[in-house]
Amino acid sequence: MPPRRSHKKSKAGCQRCKNRKIKCDEVHPVCGNCHKHGVSCDFEGPLTPSENTPGTPGAPTPSFVRNDSTSHASSTSTPRSPSTALPFNQNPSQMVRANFNPASSRLLELKLMHHFTAITSQTFSDTPEQKLAWQLAIPSLAYDEQCLMDAILAVSALHLRALQPGDQALIRASHGYMASALAQYSLLLNRGVSAFNAEALFSTSALIAFQASASRRFDEDGGYTIPLAWFHSFQGVKTVVMASWQWLRTSDRIYPIINSQPALSLNLDPERKSFFAPLLEGMEEQLEALPESQRAETRQAYEHSVAFLNWSHQLPARNRILGFAATVSRRFVELLDQQDPRALVIASCFFALTKVVDDVWWLQGIAKKEVNGICSLLPSSWWPKMEWPLRIANHEGPMDEQTWGKSGESEASVKIEPWMACDVRDHIDLLAQIMNEQVPPD
Repeated sequence: MPPRRSHKKSKAGCQRCKNRKIKCDEVHPVCGNCHKHGVSCDFEGPLTPSENTPGTPGAPTPSFVRNDSTSHASSTSTPRSPSTALPFNQNPSQMVRANFNPASSRLLELKLMHHFTAITSQTFSDTPEQKLAWQLAIPSLAYDEQCLMDAILAVSALHLRALQPGDQALIRASHGYMASALAQYSLLLNRGVSAFNAEALFSTSALIAFQASASRRFDEDGGYTIPLAWFHSFQGVKTVVMASWQWLRTSDRIYPIINSQPALSLNLDPERKSFFAPLLEGMEEQLEALPESQRAETRQAYEHSVAFLNWSHQLPARNRILGFAATVSRRFVELLDQQDPRALVIASCFFALTKVVDDVWWLQGIAKKEVNGICSLLPSSWWPKMEWPLRIANHEGPMDEQTWGKSGESEASVKIEPWMACDVRDHIDLLAQIMNEQVPPD
């Protein structure tokens, strides 16, 4: 047998290449494999000044570089004063471009901001009030908060990428601006929520959630993975809302967005014969196998998520369906991370519900991708419970009632607890009060 040909192992390769077990060429700021597939590379990081001469010819679009000397900067750095707000193409992470060309950089950012206000902002909701808030109020907030400005530019770049998938400059811009937005958003959160940053933190968290959702359509490497980032990002929006509600509830700029969400009216009775009741079959036997300390929380996670599915299925509107990821409990997200079969089936039904809003750019193809992907992870014994989500996700053409399935009861016939029958402001007021009462004293 001839000796094996020796080769140099890539020990400093990016994490994506290591996970895929392929050789990384270690090219910075984006390795060849990540560049080829148009995905984020963890060589991209805190971005610092390039040594290239400004205004280099032949470099009409910006690219991003990493400086390892700043990649581990302490999060306890002295915060910048709001009065020292930096231009769009700079930030506290010293974000600049390789082959830096000030004119072309400004043109890109003007293009992205125009696209956001004219087009992208109109895709986040069906209601005129919410569309107007995203078009005018949110961009005006961004002039004083860099994390929000970068999040706006990142989402706009991702939207343009969906329309122009071959444009590498848009791929780099989307990744770079979002990396910067996340870094600054974390710093702002660490300083504490206040009346001065509540609006910007909420808006940034919502855009991060939109980005996490839309990015799934571009993630085609390797096998299927559960979209935990989708759930974590929407859970983050919920956390910010609860922490800053005392200021958001009186905000003229933010309240139209929150108020467009319908107040939950859930029937949590697991014995009711609702449309998705079969998803809870065998739950008690499953709970018996868990430690006693986990049973009540796990039961609540299942029942609450199924009740939300029933509520959305009765009237499948976008503002109802998309609340699922933010509404489910932390325990439910943990179960997803553990690839618990019941939680996976419930999540697949949620993604199947998004089929009715498949025409929205940041949700296109999500139902089919996620439902079929989740099915590939399930043991065969759970496949019968996947009949409805598979049928919906893979359906082509208009959705009729026979295909969608009839819930069997109207909202008027559902018994709702009195505390659940309120508008969204009263609902969040009550939740915030409950959460504050549960906070232990210092």
